[in-house]
Amino acid sequence: MDTPKRRIIGHTLYSAHLEEERTVKIFLPPDYDENKSYPILYCHDGNEFFSHGRIATFAADLIAQGKLKPFLIAGIAVNHERRADDYALFGQRNDAYTRFVIEECIPFVEQSYAIHKERFYRAMAGISLGAVVTLELVFANPQLFEQLILFSGAFYQEVLTYVNRIPLTHKMSAYMIVGEQEQDVETPSGHYNFLQANREMKALLEDKALQITYQEKTGTHIWGFWQKYIPEVLMWLHQKWHFEEV
Repeated sequence: MDTPKRRIIGHTLYSAHLEEERTVKIFLPPDYDENKSYPILYCHDGNEFFSHGRIATFAADLIAQGKLKPFLIAGIAVNHERRADDYALFGQRNDAYTRFVIEECIPFVEQSYAIHKERFYRAMAGISLGAVVTLELVFANPQLFEQLILFSGAFYQEVLTYVNRIPLTHKMSAYMIVGEQEQDVETPSGHYNFLQANREMKALLEDKALQITYQEKTGTHIWGFWQKYIPEVLMWLHQKWHFEEV
């Protein structure tokens, strides 16, 4: 019998907050049934998660093998020219971007697809600066999310200070991974030790009683490193979601 095929559906949304269009790609699992309710993972740098990270391929394969229960993925495309403005904690368009995600993107996705509405079944993932905006969104909207996935977070000092100050009112879990060779990462604003920054962020999040799964692995600040661990991340989500309750 042929393995059921995955589906990826693209939508173009106009954001009144950003005053531009954004593409959102939706991964639907094999045998998607609109009469059921599914967990969902939202990803910043959405196109790259699908192309460089191969997240839809990994998800479909693991579901077909019976290792994962069906769930959806929403990949939110980035504006490459304004990425830092949108994702950085004090970026020029950070407020507009976060309002787009919360007020425009998520409502559209969850009105269009069969998504489980409880925060327990919503997760968000980001890489580098995408991990920063993931933290910001989840902490600012704890009623919406319970799981965070943070790949090689660009946790500059202002991000560490922000997280240290903000209160946490809901139970949360985070998966963190960073490369052992990310001690001198070149960015547009200089060179940074992301390995040490992720260690400090892990300690801060643990102080706030987050359940942290943390790994340091051989690797640098590139998609080739992150892609290798996406199947492991999806398996972690599977365990957190307790699918028998859906």
